[in-house]
Amino acid sequence: QASSSLVCLASLRRSMCAAKLERTGQALRNAWPNLKNFANEQSSNIAQSTNESSASSFVRKNSKKAEAAAGTAATRGPQQPPAAGGCSKVFVQRRIPALLRPGNRPLEFAPAQLFRSGPPGLTRQFTVAASAHASATSLSSTADAWLPVPAPPPRDERPSASRASIEEFVKLATERDDLNQDFWGKYTDIPSMAKASEKEDILMIIENFALIHRKHVYLFQRLKNTVLKTLDAWSAPDFAALCHSWAQLGFLHEDLCIAISGRVVDTAHTCSTQEICWLMDAYATARCSVQSVTDELTKQTLLKMDDFTLSQLCLHASSYARLNLRSPGVFDAISQRLISMPVSELAPADGEVAAVQDEDLLSARDVTLAAYSFAKLGFHDPRVFSAIARRASEVARDLTARDLQMLVVALARAQFRDAELLESLSAQAQRRIAQFNSESLVLMLRSMAFFGLRDDALFTRCVAQLPRAISTFRPSDVTTLLNSFAAVQVYSVALFDVITPFILEKAPMFTASDWLSALRSYSALGRKDSTFLSALGLHLQASQLSLHQLCMAMVDCSRLSFAGPSTQLAEAAMAKVKLDGMACPVDLASQMYCALLLLGHSTDRRAGCSVKGLLEELAVQLGSSDLRNLPLLAQVNLCYAALLAPSAAGAGGEHPMDVLALVEHCVGSEGVRHLPAEGRALLQQIQQALKLLPWNRRALRSEQSIGDLFARGGSGARGAGAASACFASAALSHLAPCLDAEAWAPGPAVWSGPPHEGNFKAPALEASDDASTATPADSSPLCSEEMASEGPSQGVYAAQEMRDALAELSQVLAAHSVEHALVTDLGREAHILIEREALAGGQPNGRPLGRDVALLWGSSLHYVAFDESSADLRLSLSAQFQVALLRSVRDIDLVIIPYWWWPAHATQQEKGGALLRLLTEKSE
Repeated sequence: QASSSLVCLASLRRSMCAAKLERTGQALRNAWPNLKNFANEQSSNIAQSTNESSASSFVRKNSKKAEAAAGTAATRGPQQPPAAGGCSKVFVQRRIPALLRPGNRPLEFAPAQLFRSGPPGLTRQFTVAASAHASATSLSSTADAWLPVPAPPPRDERPSASRASIEEFVKLATERDDLNQDFWGKYTDIPSMAKASEKEDILMIIENFALIHRKHVYLFQRLKNTVLKTLDAWSAPDFAALCHSWAQLGFLHEDLCIAISGRVVDTAHTCSTQEICWLMDAYATARCSVQSVTDELTKQTLLKMDDFTLSQLCLHASSYARLNLRSPGVFDAISQRLISMPVSELAPADGEVAAVQDEDLLSARDVTLAAYSFAKLGFHDPRVFSAIARRASEVARDLTARDLQMLVVALARAQFRDAELLESLSAQAQRRIAQFNSESLVLMLRSMAFFGLRDDALFTRCVAQLPRAISTFRPSDVTTLLNSFAAVQVYSVALFDVITPFILEKAPMFTASDWLSALRSYSALGRKDSTFLSALGLHLQASQLSLHQLCMAMVDCSRLSFAGPSTQLAEAAMAKVKLDGMACPVDLASQMYCALLLLGHSTDRRAGCSVKGLLEELAVQLGSSDLRNLPLLAQVNLCYAALLAPSAAGAGGEHPMDVLALVEHCVGSEGVRHLPAEGRALLQQIQQALKLLPWNRRALRSEQSIGDLFARGGSGARGAGAASACFASAALSHLAPCLDAEAWAPGPAVWSGPPHEGNFKAPALEASDDASTATPADSSPLCSEEMASEGPSQGVYAAQEMRDALAELSQVLAAHSVEHALVTDLGREAHILIEREALAGGQPNGRPLGRDVALLWGSSLHYVAFDESSADLRLSLSAQFQVALLRSVRDIDLVIIPYWWWPAHATQQEKGGALLRLLTEKSE
C-alpha cells in the first residue's frame, strides 16, 4: 500500500508540473503580441532612464553590437536590417523567437528562464507584462514569433597574426630606422609576404624586418618552412645573411642550423670573411655545435685570416668561446694580429690622423669580446692582454654595464693587472652603477676584490644601490657580495642594515652551502650579528651537512664567539664518525678541536655530552697523528688554543700534543716567513702567552725565537699607523682559529683556466690610519719582506668597533675633565689608562683609587653567547687572556665596559655620569 501510495504521489506531482508548464506556455503564447508591443514602447524609455543604470549599460552595449553587426553586414553584402525599435527589439527578436521555435520545446522553459540573458530590470518588466496579459489575451497571431532570424556572419578563423597589416609594422618602426619604401609598398599584407618562395624575396623580407627590429612569428615560420623545402637552392652566403638577420631578431633555432649544415659545408668556400663570421656567430647564438660545420669554417678562417678586420676577428673569437671550442691555430693567428697591431690603430696620438679607417678600430664591444674569448678558453698571453688593455683604456667611457662586467671578469680570469685600466673601469662602473643587474654587479665586485682594490669607491656606490637592487638578488648573489666585501675588508655601516633583513626574508630559499658561505663572510669581517646567528641556528640542518661543512660551521661559530649550535654540530659530527664510520682527516680534526676549545667547551658545564665526547674523540685522533705534517697555520691555531684552554677532562688533563715542541717547530719552519697577517698576529699572542707560563727553559727559548723573528722586520709602524695595526691585531686575537686566505678570499682558485707564467698575485695590504681603508704594501710593518702579507687582515668590523668605542669613551672622559691616555701597544689589546690622581678629581666624592684604572671595551666578540640573552654571556678565553696579559704588565685595576651596558643613545652628560658611577662601584 505504501509503495502504491508513493507511485500515485509521484504521478500526481508529474501531472501538476506538466499542467503548470502547459499553463505557463499557453499564457506566454497568448501574451506574445502584446509583449512585442510592450518591448517596442519600453525600449526608448529604458535608453533615456537614469534610474535604471544596469539597463542603460545593457542598451548601450547591445547598440554597439547592433551597429557593428550592421557595419559588417554592409561590407559583406545585403542583409536584413534590424527592426525599428532599438536594441531591445533586437534582443527580443533574437532571443525569444529562437526559444519559441518548434525544435526548441518552448513548453519546457519558464518566463524567467527565457529572459535570463537580459539585465535584471528588463527581465522583471517582461515577466510582469507576460503575467498581466496571460488571462486577457488569446493566441491570435504568432507568425512574427516563428519568423526565421538571419544567421550571423561567419567568423574569420585565421590567426590574428596573419591579419596584421603592413602599416601596423611600419608604424612601430622608430624614426631612426631607414625604411625601404619600395619594399614595403610591394606587399599589401602579411599573408602575401608569407607566400614568397624565391630566395631573393625571402632574404629581402627578413633583412627589412631586421632593419625595423620587428619579429613576426607567423610570417617567419612560413618562410622557414619554405627554406627547409628548398635547401638545394641556397648556399652558405645566403644562409649567412638569413641566419644573421634571424639571430638579431631572436628567431634562430637549432633545427634550422642542423638542417642547413650540409649545404654550409659544401659551399662555405664561397663565403666572404663577413659571411664566415655571421655563420659562426649564428651557430654560437643557437649554441649548436656541428663538428663538420665548425671544422670547415675553421679551415676557411685560417685560409682567409689576412682578409679579416680586427672587429670581425673579435666577433669570431667570441663565437668560438660561446661554443667552448679551443682552436689554438685560430687564436694564435688572432693573437699575432692583435700583438702586431700598430699603435696608431689602437689610439692615434694628439694632432695625428689615424692611419686606418674607423671601421678597423676596435670598439668597446670588440675589446670586451676579445678579452672574454681569450680568458674563457685559457689563452692567457700577457702580450695579447696588454694590447687589449691599451685600447680598452681609450674606449672605457663607451663600455656598458654588461661590457664592464665581462671585461673585468676576463682580466681576473687571465690574472692580468693593469692599474690604470682598472681605475678607468672602476670610474666607468660608478657612472653606470644603476644599469647593473644583480649578477653583473656581484661579479664585478668579486673581480675587483680579486685585484685587491680596497680603496675603490665602487664598493661604496654598490652599498648605496643595494636597497634598490637587492630585491632581485638570489641567495648566491648575496653570498658572493658578502665574500667580495670580506676579501678586501671594506667597512660600511649600511651594508648589514640591508643584507641581514634580506637574509631573514629569504631564509627558506637559502641552501646549506649558502648559509655556510654567509657565515664565513660574517666571521671574516668580524661582524657578530645576533639576528643572523639566530636565523642560522633555526634553518641550518646539521644532520644534512658533510664533515667538511660541519668543520666550517664550528670554526666560524668559534670565531664569532657563538656557542649556540655547538651541540647539534657535535652530534652530527659524532654520528658521521662513529655511526657512519667516516674517516675524519687530521686537518679537519685539528680545526674542530681548536674551535671547541676556544669556545670553552672543555671546562664549561653547559656543554652537552656530545660536545665532550667529540672533544675526547678528536684528542685521541690528534694524539696518534704526526701534527708536523699539518699546514703551518693549522699548527699555529693548535698552539694558540692549547695555551689558552685546558684540555678536556677525559683526556687525562693534558692536550694530545706537546705544545712547546709544536711551537718550536712552527718558529723554525721555513714557511713562517710566508704566514698571512692573521698567522703573524696569532704568533704574537703565543709569544705573550709563553711569558705568562711558569718558568720553563723551553718556553723562554721559544718566546725569544718569536721575538727575534719579529725584530728582524724592523721597528714597525709608528703614530697613527701603529694604532691602526694595534686595533687590527686585537681583532685578530679574538677571531681564532685563523682562516687561510684561500678559504674566504676570491683568488685564482675561483677562476677557470690553466695557470701560466703571467699569473698575477693580489698585492699585500696593511692597515692604514683609517681602519676602514688600507693601502698596498710590499712588506708588513712587523716582519721582513719575506713575511709579506698576501691580503688584507680580517676582522675590519671588530677593529672598527673597538676603535670607535674607545674614541667615544675618550670623548666622555675629556668632557668631564678626566685626564687619560689611549694605549695602543702591539701585542696587547688597546685600552684607556686613567691615573688615580686624574680619576680622583673626576669622582663625585673626590676619593682616589688605590691603583690606576684601565678601561677595556667589551665588544660582542669578547663574550661567548649561547643565545640572544645577555644574561647567558661570559668572557671568552681570548678576552680572559687579554685581561691577564694587561694585569701582568702593570699593577692596575681593569674595568671592562660591556657593549650591552653602554648607553649608546644617551647624551654626553648621561654617558659621563654612568661611566663615573661604574668606576666608583668597581673601586669600592
